[in-house]
Amino acid sequence: MPAADSWRQPDRRFVVSGPARPRDIRDLMGRPFFPLGKTPRVIPVDYEARHASVTVSAPDGSGMATIWDADVLLWLTGQIVDALNHNLWVSRHVRFTPWRLFQDLGWATGANEYRRLHGALGRLAATTVATSIRHGADWREKPFTWISGLRITRDEGVALTLADWLMEAACDRSRVLSVDPAYFRLGGGLERWLYRLARRHAGRQKEGWCFDLSDLHARSGSLTRRRDFAAKIRAIALARTVPGYTFRVISGGKLGVLCAVPTSQSTGSVDNDVNPVVGPAAHNIVGPLADSSWDRWRKTAQPFVIKREIGPVTYITYIITYIDGDSCLSDTFPTAPVRREKEAREAVADRMVGVP
Repeated sequence: MPAADSWRQPDRRFVVSGPARPRDIRDLMGRPFFPLGKTPRVIPVDYEARHASVTVSAPDGSGMATIWDADVLLWLTGQIVDALNHNLWVSRHVRFTPWRLFQDLGWATGANEYRRLHGALGRLAATTVATSIRHGADWREKPFTWISGLRITRDEGVALTLADWLMEAACDRSRVLSVDPAYFRLGGGLERWLYRLARRHAGRQKEGWCFDLSDLHARSGSLTRRRDFAAKIRAIALARTVPGYTFRVISGGKLGVLCAVPTSQSTGSVDNDVNPVVGPAAHNIVGPLADSSWDRWRKTAQPFVIKREIGPVTYITYIITYIDGDSCLSDTFPTAPVRREKEAREAVADRMVGVP
């Protein structure tokens, strides 16, 4: 039996015995499986799109597993992938010591970390998930929890059972991606989610990937207003705190279009090539611009910030330089007029970033 199918054998237990680099599962990246706040969320997630549907809930008062709690799943996935790389058998019944997890994720080893792990495991066991991804038309009848059979003892450490849905993905190499170690040092939930989104779609493609902000608001599961969500995205793009990727917000759609381009620090690789557009605002990127590379129309000037008060609203003004080439960008970005001549044109764009 191939090692990748060994987890289907009953009465086996996978004991973690060494270090392994965390891995992420593509199906989990860029969809609202995990709330982005550090305070556990009690309002259920109900996300439906053309290609995927996700519902997440938890018992009253306990709260759902957060994107920080998901670090445990990323670490367990890395352990499974590492074992398969060495042609070892694995199982969804896992046992490990907290110390091993702390070492691989860069946590300290104090009492706070043990409490953090205990809380994360409890929420992962209490969170109920249902999704159409790999579950077919009757997906609502196949709910699962991230982990089950949780047992924590002083002598044996942590013992748990991973969901079949997770194990199927973890044992499929085409569904697993490496994670930049700097990801685990990100302090914001939205920053973490943006990294995972870009890691899945942009990977290390030179031309990157573009997302409609209205679509991203729905895909994130955020409870904030769309305008506030877009403001936070712009702030993160300007701060450049997400490892491995540079983000820019350009004109398009109702809220704008977020473009992610990998930098030289991006880790790992994408298994398969992907198309550079996602979301309902795809018409803002395709068309006359479809044959143009990102580098031909990306901003050649670094943005600078000028804050000024206009009544109660704060604006950020920055200079954008577009390079046209042979493409007619006016069809794609109507708010930034561009001529057909091969010359750089400057456009001043005012972006509202929040209301005091």
